[in-house]
Amino acid sequence: MVSARILAVLAITALVQALPLQPKGAVQSGPGFTAIQPGSYFVEFYGEPAGSNCDREHAAFAEQTRMAGLVVNTRNSFKRLFNGVAIDLPDTGCLEQIASLPMVKRTWPMQMRTRSVAIPSSNVAPNLLFAHQYTGVEKAHAELGLDGSGIKVGVIDTGVDYMHPDLGGCWKTPGCPFQYGMDFVGNGYDSGTTPRPHPGPDPRDTCDGHGTHVTGIIAAHGSKLKGVAPGVTLGVYRIFGCPGNGTGQAADDVILKALEAAHEDRMDVINMSFGGGSGWSEDPLSVAASRLVNDGIVMVASTGNAGANGLYTSGSPGLGVGVINVASFENWMITSLSIDVVGTKSNVSIVHSSPGNSKIRFVFRTPTRVVAPVDGSGSIEGCASYTEHFAGQILLVKRGGCTFVEKAAFAQSAGAVGVMVYNYDSELMSPTSASDNVTIPLVVIKSDDGQAILSELNFGHVTVTATNRTMSAPNPAGGQISHFSSWGPDPELYLSPAVGAPGGNIFSTFPLALGGYTSLSGTSMASPYVAGMAALILQAKSKKISVGEVRRLILESARPAVDANSTALLSPLRQGSGLANIWDAIAALATIDPPQLSLNYTELGAQSSTNAGDSTATDGLDGVTIVKRARVSPLARPTTQWPIQMVRTLTLRNNSPTNFLTCTMTNLPASAVSSFMANGSFTATPRTWPESNNTTAVARDTQPQAFVEGPALPIRVAPGDSQRISVRIIAPTGLSQKDKWFYSGYLRFNLLWDDQVGTAQSLHVPYMGFLGDYTKLDILSSPDEGLPFVSLRGSTDAIADDDHLLIDAAHRLSVHYRLEHPTRLLKMQLVDEENVPQGYLPYGYLEYLGRNYQGGSSHYSNSTINGTLYHDADLTRPFATAPGTYRVRIDALRPLRSPSDPDGFQTWISPKFVLDSVSLVKNATADKLEVGDSVNYGEY
Repeated sequence: MVSARILAVLAITALVQALPLQPKGAVQSGPGFTAIQPGSYFVEFYGEPAGSNCDREHAAFAEQTRMAGLVVNTRNSFKRLFNGVAIDLPDTGCLEQIASLPMVKRTWPMQMRTRSVAIPSSNVAPNLLFAHQYTGVEKAHAELGLDGSGIKVGVIDTGVDYMHPDLGGCWKTPGCPFQYGMDFVGNGYDSGTTPRPHPGPDPRDTCDGHGTHVTGIIAAHGSKLKGVAPGVTLGVYRIFGCPGNGTGQAADDVILKALEAAHEDRMDVINMSFGGGSGWSEDPLSVAASRLVNDGIVMVASTGNAGANGLYTSGSPGLGVGVINVASFENWMITSLSIDVVGTKSNVSIVHSSPGNSKIRFVFRTPTRVVAPVDGSGSIEGCASYTEHFAGQILLVKRGGCTFVEKAAFAQSAGAVGVMVYNYDSELMSPTSASDNVTIPLVVIKSDDGQAILSELNFGHVTVTATNRTMSAPNPAGGQISHFSSWGPDPELYLSPAVGAPGGNIFSTFPLALGGYTSLSGTSMASPYVAGMAALILQAKSKKISVGEVRRLILESARPAVDANSTALLSPLRQGSGLANIWDAIAALATIDPPQLSLNYTELGAQSSTNAGDSTATDGLDGVTIVKRARVSPLARPTTQWPIQMVRTLTLRNNSPTNFLTCTMTNLPASAVSSFMANGSFTATPRTWPESNNTTAVARDTQPQAFVEGPALPIRVAPGDSQRISVRIIAPTGLSQKDKWFYSGYLRFNLLWDDQVGTAQSLHVPYMGFLGDYTKLDILSSPDEGLPFVSLRGSTDAIADDDHLLIDAAHRLSVHYRLEHPTRLLKMQLVDEENVPQGYLPYGYLEYLGRNYQGGSSHYSNSTINGTLYHDADLTRPFATAPGTYRVRIDALRPLRSPSDPDGFQTWISPKFVLDSVSLVKNATADKLEVGDSVNYGEY
């Protein structure tokens, strides 16, 4: 496992097995499955990127495809990060012939990525300068004079409104912060619906705003906003078109083209506030990002906004080796656009959400009357036509009963000019009321504010005005992890996220056409905050520092936060090393290597240190020797249940040139988390220990312990010298292995220098392990959940043993399954009565998959039985299914197991069924599959 990750750093070719050759037909987006652009492929050549053979292989490919009469439309060529081409094939049947050309190493389908959806923060627009107080940025600006000058930061996103005055109001003029970048797509681009890019002359964004908001967090320098590194030089690379064009996606070749351009422009830092893919480090963009790290660029990415879906939700490209993927913390101060309410008894100013349609703002400069009528059904929810007319008035309605679009439409039909929806509670949520038929604004207000307005209406008229006036208030959740922030670990048990930064309720720049400023929430906002921090470190160190050292400084100086739902520190699977602090990072006089510890699986009953059979490998990024644990035979395990013990060696370096360093260590246990309840049922919201309602002392054996083995404490390190420290970590024995806990903690190194002032600092190294044998975990959901099963297409009724069925244009079967854990390989085949495989189903050989989420349209996945099977795992050799007796067999590779190990799979076999007749009719060959025949998600 370790060696696979190290190889991934060395070349993008390490990942290309991530997706099989696919027949035509789009795979729908969803967790664990990446959307595929039909008929488009990457073709990789044998030569190393940027090598001497690149030009020759590109020329030979063009010549040999022409000589063979193959119709190949080359859309992009790559030679820097990847040696190959991106192509469109009008006839996908010639893919096998292309794959056989002598210079072709591998081909795989074109994936599509979705822009990270920033969560409108209820127009709650926290003061970015206030956040800077808690992250050391304000102090670094004021006392060190740091602003990122001389550092180049690339932003790969939706573009930027460079005419915004807080961003310079210029493009590539002398003294302008924007000196690099280009538009790769144009306004109308969408890889799912309008896949042909038509780039504009520059990457100006006037229609989306995501990239403008991100850029402001990094580099705004106006009277209203100051970014983390307002003096940086910027490169902006636009990869997304305007919203509303379709799926809101960008193809991987477009993103790779942008990464190559940023590399060619010699960016020092690149921010990637987008995601998707499989959630594996082997994902194509994860590997490309790793290659950029290896080439000396600090790569920063958002970890994802899927926190509500639980563990294993960190996405790529943030999982690339050496990439800093960032979690989101809530901001501390709310500076909100307000509504002034004037009643008979009282006047008050209240906050409101962002409008349901960002293009229709909630602005009423003169007093406008508010009414709260019942609709035609007698409800105050506004979910039916009104019997009265309310021309020129704003309707106050209760949340629930129907969609926000419907509430706005009914109010508009009654002549209203706006809608205020009061929530169930004191929270502000972000509505969506965008519709071609709705032209009035809609916002959400807090429950208490709604009730107060209702009370005022009992005494007489109520009016409101809403302008751009702001009001400030403390955020009760300030400094806590954002609820939407994604969880780790990655599927190979590496710790994710890396670190956290302010991302919840961030006020920043927005396109002038869309209001100029807004507040958004998301790890998309946290990532540029850390990118700005990286720029400050590079400036402070005069760029005489490696990428690995920048990463270590940011991670080790972070401050772990307490779990709001427990009595322990928050698990590093949610916050990484903690909340980043740039002052502590720059001031650090020592570093520890490695900055994080992933302990792999830890089954009770065996002791572990560095034993016979272990292999070692060197991480080229940090120069750290990593021990890959040898499997212990069950027969060799002692009968006594010893606690699992792991020894990890860290290197402490004293960077002071004049003073000795004294070090002690404290173990800080963090919350244990599990995706399973005590009864074994799956839970999207991770179960934690200690529990939130726990009022008794936490038993010592339910938390991990850690001790320094040698040398004896305190440790003395000479100026400019380093010392190796062996730490023994003991897994908790008081927790049950059947509950599948991830235990964790932080090693706090307490450092004291013998200078005149007695300089003291502390560094934190998070650790995480799995309690049990990780290689034995099931991938498929428990039968208690009713999955997997086979049904007639369109039905959720499972077929019974010996059912007689037919396949034709109108009758097909669906195979439904749910992955509760990521898997390296999933195979779906038809087998005969003797369990002998007959062929792969469409999309029946899938690699590097994430797990299904718990709710909505992603609860389960399905494939189809449509009369076409495949001889090969690449799914390029289709044949017709013969009538006969069959079963469906699903093989899911368990964690960390080898695909060549037949015992490494969890296997499910369906009831037996009889296909009496098979008629392909309109789907006669594999390349005629309809979209409905591909992997889809459904409500279950």
